[in-house]
Amino acid sequence: MNKSQIELIVRISETKSFTKAGESLHMTQPAVSRTVSTIESQLGTKLITRDKKNGLCFTDVGERILVVFRNVLSELQKVDELVAAEQGLEIGKIHIGAYRTACTRFIPKIISSMEDQYPGLEIKLSEGSVDQVKAWLHAKYIDVGIIIPPNKEFDIIPLMKDQLIVLMHSNHPLYQKETITIPDLQDEDILIGKGGYEVHIHTLFKEYNLTPKVRFEMEYIETGVSMIQEGLGITITTKKNIWSLPEQVVFRELKPDVFRDINLAVLDIKDVSKATDAFIQTALTLFNNKDI
Repeated sequence: MNKSQIELIVRISETKSFTKAGESLHMTQPAVSRTVSTIESQLGTKLITRDKKNGLCFTDVGERILVVFRNVLSELQKVDELVAAEQGLEIGKIHIGAYRTACTRFIPKIISSMEDQYPGLEIKLSEGSVDQVKAWLHAKYIDVGIIIPPNKEFDIIPLMKDQLIVLMHSNHPLYQKETITIPDLQDEDILIGKGGYEVHIHTLFKEYNLTPKVRFEMEYIETGVSMIQEGLGITITTKKNIWSLPEQVVFRELKPDVFRDINLAVLDIKDVSKATDAFIQTALTLFNNKDI
């Protein structure tokens, strides 16, 4: 099996399409189908299935083989980087995964800076939930992710801290308080965000032997803001998660000050490529312990 065949299987997993994978590698759809059949025949097992309900899917063994194939491509990339470095060139590929706020607040500036410093690098970005980013790291689909705790299963590089705040309607009684504590929230209808917020909030309430009164769970902060406008509750989020607020929605800081960690994550810091290390160093230079 050669590098081109391995790249094809990995590209199919990324695009979920024989046609799109072929186009990216300048192969026709029939050529892709023949290559996949050849690979499956060589391995003696089915890697990819298709059905009307789920479309293109990898089998269980196919998913495990994908991890190995990504490892192979990662190691081959390191060879290319070593040869390029010997020749005085800066090349490489990096695949970044980040949750929505990170993609809007941090990633564009990091990518812009990297393109100025390392024009030979190929940069790819995947945006998803925090849980998706963690799953991509485990599957080696991405090289580095921006995540929030809990994150004990990865090698972590602290990036910054983000202060927790309480969003509410401007006519809410709590807005009359200069500061808000967790006990102030014990009887409030709380709109709780997913993707790490729920764990942190439940932990904060547990410290006071309290349980948050969760009315709704939401994926995106915009949903919470709209619900607050309609008087459906309050939400706990972070300062960096907010771009701007409509006139009726206001915030107060939690006291004592409470922060959520924002971290860079890799599977093994001792095994990252030069491109991944360049991303980490650029991110730290731009954002480590800095307000934005």
